[in-house]
Parts: sequence; C-alpha cells; structure tokens
Amino acid sequence: MPTIIPINEEEKMSIIAGLRSNVPATKLITLKKVADIADMRPESLQYMDMIDKRSMQEIISSIERIAQLDQDDVLRREAMISLEKIKKALGTKFILDLISCKNCGEVIDLGWDYCTNCGANINEMEYDDVKKCSNCKKYISDEWIYCAHCGHLLKDMPEQTLVCPSCKREVDPSWMVCPYCGYRLKKVKK
Repeated sequence: MPTIIPINEEEKMSIIAGLRSNVPATKLITLKKVADIADMRPESLQYMDMIDKRSMQEIISSIERIAQLDQDDVLRREAMISLEKIKKALGTKFILDLISCKNCGEVIDLGWDYCTNCGANINEMEYDDVKKCSNCKKYISDEWIYCAHCGHLLKDMPEQTLVCPSCKREVDPSWMVCPYCGYRLKKVKK
C-alpha cells in the first residue's frame, strides 16, 4: 500500500491561485505541477477528492475553463493534458458530471440551497439530468439514501446482517448465544 502524501493547504491554495492567475507563465507552471502530481502522486488527488471535494472540483473546473476559454494554444493544450492525467488518477469518479451554477458557472453541491459565489438560489435553476426529492422538491444526488435537505428516505437501506462480535460469523437476531463460539449475544432479562 503506497504512503499517501496529501496535498497540504498551502500547496492547494497555490494551485488554485495559479490556475486563476492572469499571467500565462504562472498558469502553465501550475498546470504542469498538477499534471506531475497526477502522474507521480495519484493517491494524493484521490485523497483530496475524498477529503476536500470542493477544492478538487474547483481545480478541475479551473482547468476546464482554461482548456475551453484561454486564448493561448499552449495553455489550452497543457490544460487538456492535465485533465487527462487527473481523469486517469481519479478513475471512474471523474466521470460524474459536476453541476455548476446557471448564473455564474461556479461548481455547486446539490446539498446547498444557494451558490457560494453569487448567492443565486439553486432550487430555482433548471437541471434536466438531476432528480428532485419527492418530498421537498429540491435537487438530490443519485447516491443519497436520505435527502440532505429534508431527511426523506430516498432509497431502501440495504439489509444489514448481524454478526457475532467474537467470531464474526452471521447470527440470527433471535439468538441469545452464538452457536459457533458461545459468545453471549444478548443479556438475559430477569
């Protein structure tokens, strides 16, 4: 198992600031840095995607913006290379579409009610591919079991099997004692 060297706050902020910079050389160096991290430390990007999804989405959307809108061909090409390397590092997680604010284009989270950049009400925006909660009518993620807005049950919970704490074998909920190892599962009521 590889040792994960996480991207620290200073490095993360440096990447975000470099991608937002108006200086082409700074953008180019930052894009190369992100590509190097994706090549040499892909687990760092995976860890960041798990721990700080917001920053990871901000980095990806900034690189996408450079790839699509920048006037410099070299920067656009380098941005595409960086995106491919990030895609390879994150695997199938990268395929998930990022939802962006219809007002300002900033990446948003479906659990929010308002865009953190411009303050627009997310629930008043129209997204064709995103489902809404049947209870509160706010946008929800397909991965959610409960609605983050109102707590409504969206999916049936997978049935959990009970296991003996001692031998880790499956046990019946009605058993008082594990028949495999003799561990007392329930206390006797007096």
